[in-house]
Amino acid sequence: MSLKLLFLDELKGFYKSKVMLVLWIGMPLLSIVIHSLQPETEGIPLTIFISLMISSLSGTLASVMLSTTIVAEKNQHVYDLFLIRPVKSWHIMLAKWLAVYFCILIATTLSIGVGIIFDLVNTDVPFKILIDGLWDSLAISLSAMAIACSLSVLIGILVNSTMVAAILAIYFGNQLSMLAVLPGIFFENINTVWYSIGVGFCATIIVNITISLVLTRKKL
Repeated sequence: MSLKLLFLDELKGFYKSKVMLVLWIGMPLLSIVIHSLQPETEGIPLTIFISLMISSLSGTLASVMLSTTIVAEKNQHVYDLFLIRPVKSWHIMLAKWLAVYFCILIATTLSIGVGIIFDLVNTDVPFKILIDGLWDSLAISLSAMAIACSLSVLIGILVNSTMVAAILAIYFGNQLSMLAVLPGIFFENINTVWYSIGVGFCATIIVNITISLVLTRKKL
């Protein structure tokens, strides 16, 4: 079974889940509510503030779902079926990562896009500034969520309890993903977007290499 088929199979399962429905509907609604309230963000641009909230919430939900799914499938010996097929274990994990990440990509794009449209209709902010804010917010959010999803895959592989996996995904996966965001916001000499992209890319590669090394020494 090819990586493409594994990805499509995982994607079919994830996008039908209730968690993803919550992300695709709930996150855009949350974005509208926050834009309507215009909260005080203590100097942080509202679009970046919202992207932080979206990446934190959706990253947490996706991380918990991903890590607990892997643990549940291990305990149910689902992966034993792949032992008789020419399927690489890291392909299975990569397909899961790609499927979840693609789903939260849609949720994040919808959320930030809806917020931008709301601002376009209800404020006098120039369209170019809103579009720049859209790309900046997407870059920051997706970098953070890439780390969260990668760590959740590693957690799912290493532990055998769904409860432990959920706790670790919440307290480690999501919290560590904020390393891709916070320094770039609180230090003026750091370009927030490029910092987030750089840290997100490097951390994701390192974690996925670690996952591959773990899988070569451990059967699912």
